[in-house]
Amino acid sequence: MKAFARTRIPRRERTDLAPVSEIQRSMWFLEQSGRAGAYNIGLSVRVGGPLDPGALRRALLAVARRHDTLRSVFVADGGEVRVRTLPVEEFAELLFPADWDGSTEAPFAVDGGPLFRARLTSASPTEHLLSLCFHHVVYDGGSAALFWEDLWQAYAGAELAELEIQYADYAVWQQERLDGGLLARQAAWWTGHLDGAPVLSTVPPDRPRPARRTGEGRELRLRVPAEVYGALARLARAETATVYMVVLAALQAVIGLASGRSDVLVGSPVSGRVRPELRPLIGCFVNTLVMRADLAGDPSFLDHLRATRLGVLDAFDHQEVPFDRVVESVNPPRLPGTSPLFQVLYAHQGTSGEVVPPPAGLTVEPVDERTSTAKFDLLLTTWEEDGGLVLSLEYATELYDDKSAGRFLRELLELLTTAVTAPGTPLSALGTGPWREPAADTSPAASAPEPDDTPWSPTEEFLRDVWARLLGRTDIGRRSDFFDLGGHSFMGIRMLNRVRQEYGVELPAGVLFEARTLEGLAAAVDRGLRGTDPAELVRLAPGEGPPLLLVHPVGGGISCYVPLARQLPMPVYGIEAVGLDSVEAMADAYLEAAAPLLDQGPVAFGGWSMGGVVAFEMARRAEAASGRTVPVVLIDSHVPDPDAEAPDEAGLVQWFAADWGASAGGDLGEGITGRAELWRRAEERGLLDPGQDGDTARRLLDRFETNIAAVGRFRVPSGHRGPVRLLAAAGESWAAGDRGWGAVTSGGLTVTAVPGDHYGIMADPALPGEVADFLKGAVCHD
Repeated sequence: MKAFARTRIPRRERTDLAPVSEIQRSMWFLEQSGRAGAYNIGLSVRVGGPLDPGALRRALLAVARRHDTLRSVFVADGGEVRVRTLPVEEFAELLFPADWDGSTEAPFAVDGGPLFRARLTSASPTEHLLSLCFHHVVYDGGSAALFWEDLWQAYAGAELAELEIQYADYAVWQQERLDGGLLARQAAWWTGHLDGAPVLSTVPPDRPRPARRTGEGRELRLRVPAEVYGALARLARAETATVYMVVLAALQAVIGLASGRSDVLVGSPVSGRVRPELRPLIGCFVNTLVMRADLAGDPSFLDHLRATRLGVLDAFDHQEVPFDRVVESVNPPRLPGTSPLFQVLYAHQGTSGEVVPPPAGLTVEPVDERTSTAKFDLLLTTWEEDGGLVLSLEYATELYDDKSAGRFLRELLELLTTAVTAPGTPLSALGTGPWREPAADTSPAASAPEPDDTPWSPTEEFLRDVWARLLGRTDIGRRSDFFDLGGHSFMGIRMLNRVRQEYGVELPAGVLFEARTLEGLAAAVDRGLRGTDPAELVRLAPGEGPPLLLVHPVGGGISCYVPLARQLPMPVYGIEAVGLDSVEAMADAYLEAAAPLLDQGPVAFGGWSMGGVVAFEMARRAEAASGRTVPVVLIDSHVPDPDAEAPDEAGLVQWFAADWGASAGGDLGEGITGRAELWRRAEERGLLDPGQDGDTARRLLDRFETNIAAVGRFRVPSGHRGPVRLLAAAGESWAAGDRGWGAVTSGGLTVTAVPGDHYGIMADPALPGEVADFLKGAVCHD
């Protein structure tokens, strides 16, 4: 007993900035990737009876006072991530945000906090809806029962006892334990266990995998009948296994049969509360383990279950190594848009009864909410309910159709039904075989850099030296990918800290996802040195009614919209390019600039050419955040093809010349061989003042090049629910029909053809009237 007491986690002296745990550092880093809301945990309950709102508020604050982590705010501090705990008085002012509508998808500001919010609405004195939302970085599945128990005790007037330790004490203890040799020992086991593992282990998708995921998804559920669940539980007991192990074995079998592969990896979370003193704490302790199955030789389900049981027990014996450290040690090849080591995750929750009964006189009924996000290709969650088992599948809609998700759940249920009653059946007899031909197991493994005789810029040379020291390698080229070369989140934070020390530029961690290559990161540093102004709204014309916001075309300016704006009855605003190098970043920045308009009521977004693409993405994101549909006006825009070949230097200059000349009303002619020739002709035709080639003109071309690259990389997601109006130039034979928009919108697409070509729509004196009538109808009638 004395030896055990000496090993208890000690309480540390409190400081303004405390260390974060390994999982918190990892989640903070993932939050920078732009998939805002993907790690939100929402809980809503209907409360019946005479609920006292004041007592509920005091109870929520009492829970937050007891558990410091609920008042956490995360800050970057000298290349490290640290946590600051808000005083209860400050947190009390933020707990019930007036602008939160109760939706789970509304993103948190991890670096601004708070990461726990509440909303209470009452339909009558005895009918109430309590909506809660936590960021996963401060809360996990094991926190649910603790939260409700503390809440209802505090509501009833009980004083919550002070905890022996807080989450910050655990974070310090965890780091000391890992540094004391545990990390090296357990990481070595994982490295051996996952040696030679496949890069992809998933169900073949319906569509090509995008390089950057948006996190959009859906949820589908299926119930295992009580008699099947009973047989499943009996088989588990007979094999000294658990329900979790039986379902995991079935899931691995379905993946193997569907993919045609015998080496299957599935991720699986564990609670992470490895010490008794951690069990009363609300916080994020969860870790993810990789369960590997060998299906070679077509074993029976029973033999496979027995092997799965042993594999699970081995993994549990090595569960204290954080998943990110396992990835760091194994250093698997990376594929863009793919989580490392596994793409399917399985979580068994036991029961769905997370809500502890309230005090006498009140009733509580959980609200069944379905997710609209997806963290992985597939995430299977199971729980026991009404004598049966619920199978819940969260799936990435960028990869899978609803039909395929339904097929996956049905095949899992059919396999379980047969396997638990006839466990000696070979796996090959339990499934339908591969869904499609197995994809080649290729990976973007680092290779020698491509030959490039162009001199390296000072920023590129600096980063090459930093990468060489951090990664321990010299085969680094301009297009080398930081993660493909073995970089990881912790190393990335250290690299960004070196950039800050050298250049004084504070880059967000998300830049590592946007600019993974050395040349991309160098460009981001250079932009930071130049300084990029925030996006701002420019009022183009006054008016009445819902406003229209027009996004710049590829040239970056908005003067092309002025004649049009003057003929519209509604207020018209424009937004110019500010040097952002991705459509996603533009959409986020422009929505932030448009926040005052959005707060006032309905707004329509629109744009000419590339501007329509950005406006569409803005509308899609605004809908996801607010739940309101947003009409979009597309002026001769088309869905870009991210697989199309990017223009070379000569092609870029010729394209810019054509766009600049047509937009400015001056033909620059053909046969322009380079930038010097372009500047000369622009001066001759009065588009440039003499000597501007080193300033204004170069900025125009740089902006054009940035925008061309951004829209060229962008794959338009589906999911926009508002009406879309496309005004198509009839004189452009290259883009007939709906220009690809019909496939990515569900709110109704109207296509109107007008005379003229791509540039004539905006420049021809006879056409602005038709454009104005079209926009007027779109904004005022939706």
